[in-house]
Amino acid sequence: MRYTMILLSAMLGAGAFGQNLGEIRGRVLDPDGKPLFMANVYTTVAGEMVGTTTDADGKFLLKPLPTGKNGLKISFTGFKTKELSGVEVVPDRATYVGDQQMAYIDAFGEVEIIAYKRKLIDRDDPSRMSLLASEFEDDPTRKDPIQFLSKNFAGVTAAPNGDGLYFRGSRTENTVSFIDGVKVSGGVPRVPPSAISSISVYTGGLPARYGDVTGGVIVIETKAYGEMFEAERRKAIMQETDDTLR
Repeated sequence: MRYTMILLSAMLGAGAFGQNLGEIRGRVLDPDGKPLFMANVYTTVAGEMVGTTTDADGKFLLKPLPTGKNGLKISFTGFKTKELSGVEVVPDRATYVGDQQMAYIDAFGEVEIIAYKRKLIDRDDPSRMSLLASEFEDDPTRKDPIQFLSKNFAGVTAAPNGDGLYFRGSRTENTVSFIDGVKVSGGVPRVPPSAISSISVYTGGLPARYGDVTGGVIVIETKAYGEMFEAERRKAIMQETDDTLR
């Protein structure tokens, strides 16, 4: 199973080339709190399983993963399968789920489901702020990028004439935007909200890959096929449920 997961991970990486991907890190412990070696950690992306196994210290690194929410599962023979629902992956950054302690199988079931909530401040990259599609889908300003960014990201303000953004005092012309890893010239990019998977803003401490920038950086990731497929599937299920209730 381990080698199958590694192969699928490689295939996903090749298919998603050109987009900024994320990863999930954590540690798996047995019921006594000791590291669990060779536990299976996996998720499903566009119908394909992507997974890894824990090392001798119980640690795991699951990648590459597209941005968005993922249901993470952890399994090991003799223990309940643990599922973390709604683990939110953001581009170019690790999502930490911490220590996950397994439980013995009992007569009441074999799956333990835990809700996951993303931390507002990332310990690896405190100068970067990110929002996922699910976090701004009801925002009334989402169709106006200038209003949306100035409202939701600290240190970002709209220019007096309303045509640009200031990043901690730096003018619009000093700001750089990237869409799916490609640099976009001009002002603030306008991308349909329904096509956006995540928006990230750097107001300081820029990574070297973004070049010599004196202002801020806007990074937009569009939805991959799998994410769009899953969104449409959920919408169809909700519509079918509404029709049934009527």
